[in-house]
Amino acid sequence: MSRRTVRAAFITAVGALALLAAASPASAVPPPELVHSESVAMGSSTLTTSFTDWPLRADRSLDFTFEPVGGIEGRTGVLRVVSPRGESTLLGIAARLAGEDEMKLPRRPRDYSVWGLDAVALPEEGTWRFEFTVAGPEGTSTGVLALPVGSRPGPSAALSWTVGLLPWILAVPVVAYLWTRSKPKRRRIDSDWSG
Repeated sequence: MSRRTVRAAFITAVGALALLAAASPASAVPPPELVHSESVAMGSSTLTTSFTDWPLRADRSLDFTFEPVGGIEGRTGVLRVVSPRGESTLLGIAARLAGEDEMKLPRRPRDYSVWGLDAVALPEEGTWRFEFTVAGPEGTSTGVLALPVGSRPGPSAALSWTVGLLPWILAVPVVAYLWTRSKPKRRRIDSDWSG
């Protein structure tokens, strides 16, 4: 075998091993850690609601999990979210596409053993209400969880937009000046040609 063939085979083997290592489940990003839980009384049972961020802040993305005592197998859950203004709202894109004021609780994409919502944000501060209805072998039970949500972290939206647009506002006069300077000057051409 020539040196060139051995080198090509070696590079191919290293590349294949690198691809296999990158695709292994061990290199997958772990789910966010649940840092706080609240219990919701559901008749004779309870539902544990957990969060990846606490205290809750407006416009901050977080994950929720919902787990009734005994697990979710053989049970269905419905969630209705009420904003501080008293309006029923939907969390997540899939819920908004359904066009209803309540949503069936989906399995959490990162852990199918519980219900959950991934990467949603509560858009305003105040007390939010999560109204649960869980139907299972022992019947249907309901419960309400009141969640205090603090103000949005960071500067106000108006200040953020102003700072973000400031470079573009300053660039407009510069671009206009350069554009007018680069336009060819129109010269008046007097023709002495007489056919």
